[in-house]
Amino acid sequence: MKHYLIFLVFAFLFLSKSAIAMPYALFYLGAEDEAYAHSATDSTYGNPDHSRDNSGKQIPGKLSLLNVSIRARFSSFDVLGNVSPEEFREYDLAANFRLPWAWHTQSGWGAGTRLMTSIGALHGAGETALVASFIPLIALGSQDGRFTLDMGAGGALLSRHRFGTQNYGGHFQFALTAGVGIPLFSRIGIGYRYMHYSDSGIYGPHNTGADFHMLELIYRF
Repeated sequence: MKHYLIFLVFAFLFLSKSAIAMPYALFYLGAEDEAYAHSATDSTYGNPDHSRDNSGKQIPGKLSLLNVSIRARFSSFDVLGNVSPEEFREYDLAANFRLPWAWHTQSGWGAGTRLMTSIGALHGAGETALVASFIPLIALGSQDGRFTLDMGAGGALLSRHRFGTQNYGGHFQFALTAGVGIPLFSRIGIGYRYMHYSDSGIYGPHNTGADFHMLELIYRF
């Protein structure tokens, strides 16, 4: 019961911070649109990740919401670690935030940093767990976030860690991920995401993680 209470508090804080961050992010992105409108007369505008000082040096921008997505696992083909003895499904909601540190060329292509957060359900062996993750990312692609290739490592919390014959070892898991996203039309895009959960031996040598291959439906702000 104690672990469930801790997890519920964690999930509440996650949702609260997301709710607080979203209006600010939308306000900031609205300011970006206004800045683009003035780009012809002011060279400090036109880059959502950076502005420039009088010497032309790039100055880091602010945290902003880049996109949200709905994700669902379509395969559990094992890539890392031991073969998973149970079959799992995961469905979640994710939000990607643009972090201040980025570099892009005048053509709009380059590299940036992101924070990917998610909350959802993990189901296997007749059991269901809540799962939340926080993963910093390095992203390559277009500055507007329409085309992205990213990878990163962070952490995840599971409300339970035993599913039938499989034991993840504990409630905290290390999370590794890589993904790609492309636009469909307007602000809608699709993506593929690989996710791996593992305890990396911190709970002992006999626990097994799991791999997830997921499809994403993305809405870009």
